[in-house]
Amino acid sequence: MLSKTSLRAVLTKLQAAQLRQSRAAYAAYLAGAARDRSEPTDHDQASQALGNAELAEFFEGPTRTYEAGLKRLQAIDFGPKSRVQEGAAVQLDGRWYVVGVATQAFECDGLTYMGISTEAPIYEALEGAVAGDTVEYGGRVLRVQNVA
Repeated sequence: MLSKTSLRAVLTKLQAAQLRQSRAAYAAYLAGAARDRSEPTDHDQASQALGNAELAEFFEGPTRTYEAGLKRLQAIDFGPKSRVQEGAAVQLDGRWYVVGVATQAFECDGLTYMGISTEAPIYEALEGAVAGDTVEYGGRVLRVQNVA
């Protein structure tokens, strides 16, 4: 049986774990990239410091994405849905998706889901669909079996 409360809890837990992992990777990178300020700096070290700053932005990006995703999950209405919209669980050709934030496949109450963002191309094809509709995506016709 589909429980939207459980679904939200699992999504939140997954997003929070990704955020913790991302923050840890970022902190580890910064710790390894820090230079000893007691030593004089030459041009090579200054160039390396600039490169390290650019790489730090690369590591910080996922952290900001997970932070935004966690905040978004807290704001989504996961109540019952009859049309594909944010907060809906959607069954397409036997596979379950939940609309909110993009995730890897995860288990909840005995079913496997994948999170999709409202910015994902597949969401554009699905938005507003109801159970029984067909949508075209990637050159394929998909049948919407359930919307909850």
